[in-house]
Amino acid sequence: MAGQPEAPKAGEDQHYREREVLDPEIGEWVTEELAEDGASDELASARALLAEGQPKKARKILQQWIKENEGHERYYEAVFLLGETWFESKDYYRAYEQYELVVENTGGELFHTALFRERDVALAFLSGEKRVVWGIFRFPATDEAIDILDRIWERVPGTRLGEEALRTKADYRFSQGEMDLAQDEYANLARQFPTGKYTQFAMMRSAVAAEAAFPGIKFDDRPLLEADERYRQVQAAYPIYAERENVAQRLEGIRQQRAAKDLDIGKWYERTRQKSAAEYYYRLVLSDWGDTLAAAEARQRLRTLGVEVEDAE
Repeated sequence: MAGQPEAPKAGEDQHYREREVLDPEIGEWVTEELAEDGASDELASARALLAEGQPKKARKILQQWIKENEGHERYYEAVFLLGETWFESKDYYRAYEQYELVVENTGGELFHTALFRERDVALAFLSGEKRVVWGIFRFPATDEAIDILDRIWERVPGTRLGEEALRTKADYRFSQGEMDLAQDEYANLARQFPTGKYTQFAMMRSAVAAEAAFPGIKFDDRPLLEADERYRQVQAAYPIYAERENVAQRLEGIRQQRAAKDLDIGKWYERTRQKSAAEYYYRLVLSDWGDTLAAAEARQRLRTLGVEVEDAE
C-alpha cells in the first residue's frame, strides 16, 4: 500500500507518558511527567530483547511484569510492548488485542502509536498473513483487517492516519475486483477529505471502479451512468489531471457502451418479432448516439426491417 505513515519499530527506545492531568492555572489538560522507577530496568530489558529479535524472551518478562503491576503508571506501555512481541512472532491478532487495550485506555503518543500498529496488523492480514487460532490453525483474516481499518477511521477522522485507513480499504477492494464496494470506498475517501492528499486520485478511481462494475450490455447500465457522472466531476475539478488520465476518451468509451446496449435491446425485439419496438430502439440509437459504431449498425437494421432512413452525414 502506497504512502503509509510510519510507526515506531519494535524495540525502539521510547518513553510514553500517557497520564494527563488538569492544570488549574491554565485550565487545560497537560502531560504529567512521570518519575523513573524500578519498572525502567525491566521494560528496558524487554525493549532490548525485542530489538535483538528475541520476542519470546521479551514476552516472558512483560507477562510477568504486567501480572504483578496492574494499575502501574507504565502498565499500558508494557501492554503495548507485549503486543510488539506478538507482532514480531507474526501472531498478529494477539498483537492487535494488546494494542486495542492500549487504545481503549490511553491517550496521547501511546494511543496514536498503538493505532499505527493496529494499521500494520490490518496491512499484514490484507497482504495474506493468517490469523493464528489456538496456536495451531491459521485462517484468512481479511474481514478482521477491514474491521480494524474502520475502527481506526472512526477513532481519528480527519487525520492522516484516518485518510490512510480509508485509502487502504478502497485499494484492497479494487485489487480484489470488488468494484461495487471499491467505488463507494473511493467516493467516501474523496468526500471525507475534499482537500486531502488522495482526493483527485480517489475521485478518478471511484469513476474507474464504477465503469469496471458494468458487467456488459446485457445488464443494467447504472454503473455506466455513475461512472459518466464521476468522470465529469474529475474534469470539472481537475481539468489538467483529467486530460492526463484520458478522461475524455473514457467518456467516449462509455457513450459507445451505452449505444451498444440500446442497439442490443433493439436486436432482442427484432428477434422476438416485435418490429415496432425494435424500430423504436434503433431510432433511439440514431438520435442519441448518432456518431457511434452502434448507430451505423442500427441504420442497417432499420433498412433490413424495411424502414427508410437517411444516410449518416
